[in-house]
This record gives sequence, C-alpha cells and structure tokens, in this order.
Amino acid sequence: MARALGAGARWIEVYSQAAVRIARIGVVAALALMILSLAGNVFTRNVLGYSLFGASELARFAFLWAIWLGVSLGVKRGAVTVITFVAEAGPGWWQRSVRTFAGVSLAVLLLYACVRSTEYATGQFATGGTSPSLHIPWFYPVVSMAVGYYFITLHYLSAVAAGATRLVAAGRPALRDAALALVGGLVIGAAVWGLASLLLEVGASQLIALGVIFVALTLAGMPIIFMLSIVGIIAFLPSFLGLSFYPSPDPLVPFSTTQSVMGLTSGDELMVIAMFLVTAEVLNAGGMSARLISFAAAVTGHLRGGMAWVCQFTSLVVSGISGSAQADAAIMTPLLVPAMEREGYRRDVAAAVVAGASIKGPIGPLSIMFVVYGVVVAGSAGASIQKLQLSGLLAELLLFVFQAATVYVVVRRMDFLKKRRFAGMATIGRTGLAALPVLLIPLIIFGGYFSGVFTLTESGAVAAAVAIAMGLFGYASLGPRQLGGALIAAGIETGIVMLLLGDSAILAKALFLDNFGASLEEFFSGITDNKYVFLLLVNLILLAVGIFIEPLPALYILAPFLAPVAVLQFGIDPVHFGLIMVFNLVLALIHPPIGLVLFLVSSIAKVSVERLSIMILPWLAVSLLVLFLVTYLPSEAVLSLANLIE
Repeated sequence: MARALGAGARWIEVYSQAAVRIARIGVVAALALMILSLAGNVFTRNVLGYSLFGASELARFAFLWAIWLGVSLGVKRGAVTVITFVAEAGPGWWQRSVRTFAGVSLAVLLLYACVRSTEYATGQFATGGTSPSLHIPWFYPVVSMAVGYYFITLHYLSAVAAGATRLVAAGRPALRDAALALVGGLVIGAAVWGLASLLLEVGASQLIALGVIFVALTLAGMPIIFMLSIVGIIAFLPSFLGLSFYPSPDPLVPFSTTQSVMGLTSGDELMVIAMFLVTAEVLNAGGMSARLISFAAAVTGHLRGGMAWVCQFTSLVVSGISGSAQADAAIMTPLLVPAMEREGYRRDVAAAVVAGASIKGPIGPLSIMFVVYGVVVAGSAGASIQKLQLSGLLAELLLFVFQAATVYVVVRRMDFLKKRRFAGMATIGRTGLAALPVLLIPLIIFGGYFSGVFTLTESGAVAAAVAIAMGLFGYASLGPRQLGGALIAAGIETGIVMLLLGDSAILAKALFLDNFGASLEEFFSGITDNKYVFLLLVNLILLAVGIFIEPLPALYILAPFLAPVAVLQFGIDPVHFGLIMVFNLVLALIHPPIGLVLFLVSSIAKVSVERLSIMILPWLAVSLLVLFLVTYLPSEAVLSLANLIE
C-alpha cells in the first residue's frame, strides 16, 4: 500500500510542479503587462499627447491573474501565514487533533471553492457579457479565481499524498495515531459548532458566533488567507450544519465580492500595491538596496554600534519605496543582521533592531495601508489618499528619533561595541553617487504623483519601470533570470496581500448587514462624549484586534465603521484619524505573539520567534509612546509637515 501511495504521490507532484511552472510564467507575464500598460499610458499621454484606451482595464485583469497565480505559488513555497503556537503546544494527541481540525476544514473549503469558482466562471455573468472598455469577455478575468483554486488544491493534495505515504509506511502505531487525531479533530469541530449554536440560540449577535469560528480556525493553524475565506463563505450560506448567519440566495456572493474588490470591476488604486512590491523586489534582487545600505554605513557606520544606526537610516529611505513593513524587513534582514552580528551584536538583538525599524514603511509615504484606508473609507468621513500619504511624515520622524535613542541605550548597555573610524567624505561621496539613482526613485514617485503628472497607481508603475531599467541597463546588476525571480517574489506577496483584502471585503459586507456601524456608534455614545476618551478606547480596541487579525484585513473591515463615528460624532480630523488607525494596526506587525514581521525576520535571521518576541519589547515600547503622541497631540501639530508640503 505504501508503494502504491508513493507512486500516486509522485504523479500528483508531477502535476503540481507543472502548475508551478505555469504559474511562474503567468505571474511574470501579468506583472509585465501591468507595468507596460500603466507606465506606457503615462508616456503616451505626457509625451505623445494621447492615452492608451483601456490601459487601466487591461492592467486590472492582469492584476487578477497575478494575484491568484501568486497565491498558488505562495502555497507551494509555504509562504502563507499560519499561527502555530496553539497547534504546537501540549501533548502529541492534542497537536495532531488540532492540526487535523484545521486540515479537514481547509480541505472542505478548497473543495467547495473549486466547485463554486467553476460555477462563477461558467455562469451567466462570465459568459454572457464583455468588459466596458476593451470588450473582453468577462470569462477571462473571472476564471483566474478557478485556476488559482485548482492549483492551490493540487499543491495541498500533493502534500497530503506524500504525508499519507509516510503514514502508511510507518505502520500501525502511526495509523492508530492518525485515527485518534481524526476523532479529536471532529470533537474540536463539534465543540466549536456547539458553542456557535448556543450563542445563536441565546440571542447573541451573529458576529459573536462567527467570531468563535474565526478565532478557532486561526488558533488551530488554518492559513490566515483561507481562514478569512471560510468564515466569509459560512456567513452567507443559507445554512451551515444548521447554523444561519446572513443567508444569501446567491451562493456566489463571496466569490463575486472577492473578485470585484481585487480588480474585476474597480480597485484601480489597489494595483499600486503590486507596483510598489515589484519595485522593492527588483531593487533587492539587483543589489541596489545594498548600495543604499553602503551609503548609510558611510554616513553613520562610524558611530558606536554603527550598523544599528545604519538600519534606522536605511529604513527611513527604503520606506519611501516599498510602502510595506514586510518588504522592508525582507530587504534589510539578510543584509544588516549579519553585518550587525559581525560588529558584535547578538543575533537576536540585531533581528529586533531590523524588525522595529521596518514599521516606518506603512506610516510614511508611500504606504500601502494609507492606499487601502483611502479606498475603503468614503463620504464625509473619508480623506484623500494624497493627504493620507503625507500625514505620517511627522510620525515617521518621531519613530526614527525614538528608535535611534533606543539604539543608543542598547549600545551603552552592550559596552563591548566600540567606535569605528569615520569612513571619510570621499567614501560618502562615492557611495552616495552610487546610490543616487536609487534615491531618486522616491522623488520620481512623489514628484509625479503630487504634481498631478500621473496617478498613484501610475507612479508605482513608473517606479517599477525605472527600477527595472536601472537594474538591467544602468547598474547592469540584474539579469533576466534575476528579474524573473524578483517579479515572482512580488507576485507571491501581492497575491497574499490582495487575497487578504478580498476575503476581508466579505466580512465587511457581513458587518454592514449586521448594522455594525449603528451598533458601534451606540456603544461609544453610551460610554463617553469626550473625544480623548474615545481615542483611548479606539487605541485599546485596535491594539487588541491587531493581536489576532493582520493589519490590512483589520483596516479593511473596521475603518468604514470607525471613521464615521470618529469624524461625524466626535469631530476628529479625518486625515488624523486615518493616521491613528494605520499606526495602531501597524504596531501589530511587531507585537508578540503573532506579529507578521516577527515571523518573517525570525525565519530569515534564524532566530526563534520566542526570543525575538522578548528582544523586540524596547522597540515596541517606544513605538507605543509615539502612538500616544500622534493620538493626543493636536491635529495641526501632527499634520504640520503634511500641511506645509501640501
């Protein structure tokens, strides 16, 4: 039986690898098409005097393919986020039962998603109409979801087949453990169902019952992107094992909602996420990020504990390119952690320095989080993305100052770090000249966007095109193979981020149907009419939410409901409140025990998450201090730099 299963597993892996090759080519082609469409439109409009008809629509459809193929590659590489501290704690039978509960839930989701996404791709909408600009049949962008789910299912099936082969080969004890794990998993599932059912029967809100399923799946180790999918799907089913939340007569509502948010019918602004990530990955793959770090080392490396100062300086510059804490951490960790270690830092301290510094990206220009906030918060409580992007300037500088002070304190305590010789003005000039073209990329983005020459999304495409041109021709440090690898890495990151947002839109719709906005307003009105107390409550709630939910989904789900209460009821400046929300949720990235940046830096630096969670505390503490200042200083002071530049 083991030999037969092994043969089957090998055949499935052949098809899985074929899907990987298809996805790699597809991601590269989709991102290249996006860059050519968007950046090409900037060129023709400003140089030749005409626009490329349908360029934005073509880019959106390519964006969908990049997302779904990127997610499938992320699954194959194991790049999806999984919370494991519950599933890996306790006796062996408990761990196996929890993993089985998560695994069976995932299997049911993927089977259901494959069926429904196929129905969506072959239904009346996809086959009976065409897009408004280019008249492309809707089938071609819609079917990207079905292909993505097929590939994802194939990759997981390959892993399950390989695991089953090992299980059978191990003999009866392993099979007995597996049977007990299946029973344990079913018991856990029954307990979760029973608690949700009890809550509904006693008249509790459907949101609380859904929250039980949400927390159970998260702690059980279900990948976050699929956990949000399954909760969103359950919310709109007419009946889920006898439970009913927000029943919809159309079973395709979760799938059409996800595709629409990710670019099928709207979401031009969100395409900038892919462009920023492409820019960051290209700079990293071409060694251009290393030139920035060399320049920073020449300027500050002579200070005592200089490489930590280099990290602070680099994070300030890099944050203007990627807009993502994860991207910044991925760029800086492999370069700066070894450099700090050679200088005398312990590896866990060096990793904490990088993790703490990386959160500058999401609160400074240009931030992916501000783009999402500007998209989801509309109406009188909304704020322009342009103003939001500038709003974090003072907060970013305060973070730089306070984190640099933390470096000084840490270095003083580790008195074996000595000063080094100043590199000299000649070295600063040489390294600065080498890094100058890279430093110009943020200026290209800011200048073009804020002057109105091109949109935010187009600015990202222009930055990506410039970075690719510099890598291929300017520095000649980037070959076709490295460029392809950078585009694939950006596609994986884009896919995971955008699927999080797409799934979050399903839950946001459930909150809307539950009249969550009115309930929230009533809740805060019953507690206080003082805006400072309100802000304290918001901070505490968001910090608590950020421990369990990733920042982008939390922002997408909560911002449309919190912002109207803050702006219309308590009179808080909409731009200021947007900054407070983003800053709050960004801190979750370095907040133990689930911070995504902690997991990323831990993996790259080869430091245990537990140890890094302890060492990050000084940087988390000063970041909380900056949050306090940003929250309670007057809006005129917090937004002073933004208003001055505007």
